[in-house]
Amino acid sequence: MEQSPEYLIPEGDLPPGHHPSPGFRPGRDIWSGGPPPDPEEETTRPRGTRLIGVDAARGFALLGMIAVHTYPAYNTTTNDPSLVWFLFSGKSSALFALLAGISVAMMSGWQTPLNGRRLAASRVSLAVRALLILILGLGINQLEPLVFNILPYYGLYFLLVIPFLRLGPIRLFLAAAVTAVIGPLLIHLINSRVDFTAVLLPSFSDLIMQPGATFLTLLAGGTFPALSWMAYLFLGMGLGRLDLGSLINQIRLLASGLGLAFLGASTSSALFNNAGGWRNLLTAPAGWNKDEIIEIDRFGPPDDQPLPTDSLWWLAVDGPHTNTPLSLLVSAGFALAALGGFLLLARAWEQILVPLVFMGSMTLTLYSTHLVFITYATTEPFSTFWYLLQIVASVVFAIVWSKTFGRGPLERLVTDISKKTSALLIGPPSRSRHRRKG
Repeated sequence: MEQSPEYLIPEGDLPPGHHPSPGFRPGRDIWSGGPPPDPEEETTRPRGTRLIGVDAARGFALLGMIAVHTYPAYNTTTNDPSLVWFLFSGKSSALFALLAGISVAMMSGWQTPLNGRRLAASRVSLAVRALLILILGLGINQLEPLVFNILPYYGLYFLLVIPFLRLGPIRLFLAAAVTAVIGPLLIHLINSRVDFTAVLLPSFSDLIMQPGATFLTLLAGGTFPALSWMAYLFLGMGLGRLDLGSLINQIRLLASGLGLAFLGASTSSALFNNAGGWRNLLTAPAGWNKDEIIEIDRFGPPDDQPLPTDSLWWLAVDGPHTNTPLSLLVSAGFALAALGGFLLLARAWEQILVPLVFMGSMTLTLYSTHLVFITYATTEPFSTFWYLLQIVASVVFAIVWSKTFGRGPLERLVTDISKKTSALLIGPPSRSRHRRKG
């Protein structure tokens, strides 16, 4: 992907150590009486290679989520988890959520959080965006897709994160850590004390017929419950407040991610094998046997319901979608390592990332299309064919649409509505005017 010539890049956007090239520079509309630049565009515009890696990671997350939805979870020969399930289940969606947190940081000021009317405008815009994504997710679930849909949960995540837009990286990382520990405990408490059945695919019908169960599903009982998954949002927001273009930060992301994933998995293993985990779950009131416990740890809770609550020792498992502290730690480690890896790869081998970057620029459109497709397609026994078909179609569509129209169709719709609503309710942001002394 070609870099923009330096004379086309505003001076404030040049990376450290680079200087504007002499000669002609394009004028700015505001100099000739035109409108000032949009505040959201100012804070979300990709700047050099620092966002190429982010978009590539987002495209990679989409690849993983499509793979999990298309390939079988079980190895038909051994009945163990399939390779796709082992590599991506719960991890790709965690990367998706972490990158959503980075997007929220972009919309709220990057490394310097917004304040005043610009902060108010960002909050309104994010609230509208949350409601639109929630509506989209509930609408897709009305079709009863055969896979879990994270979009309704996303809507709730974005609403819950609004009060935290002013926080800096340290406080956001602290919020992520606290959420990763306290969230699973609250989920355990709610699911053990509140009598409700989790809704499999929260839809408009569910919201109307059983609003309480639908809300509790999104909050604590579903596949991506907000009480624990907000940890990924906070973590991503904290990363978005850092300089992701820094080489040392990229190396730290990769190394810390690998370390956290290893720590989570090894801690779970130690708790089960050396601290009495097996004994305590085997003697729990529900009377679980070893095969059932292994099944839950590998594939998640049975009957698409929350993790069992008959013992706190269930919080020691680290399997996908178990939503325990150690499960969050493993998935967060995967997400950090993937992000760091793609940021580093963008430095040295940018061209190979082009298909992922185009996909990552319109994941809302492509993910929604995939969910509709998978609702009606029977992918077995030709899973690889259907997977490759979806990926090739996604890449071709993303490239053609981007080069023809720019932003993805759903991305454009959501952004335009959220911006216009924000401008209507808050008005244009106030800007200080500087007069040049002659």
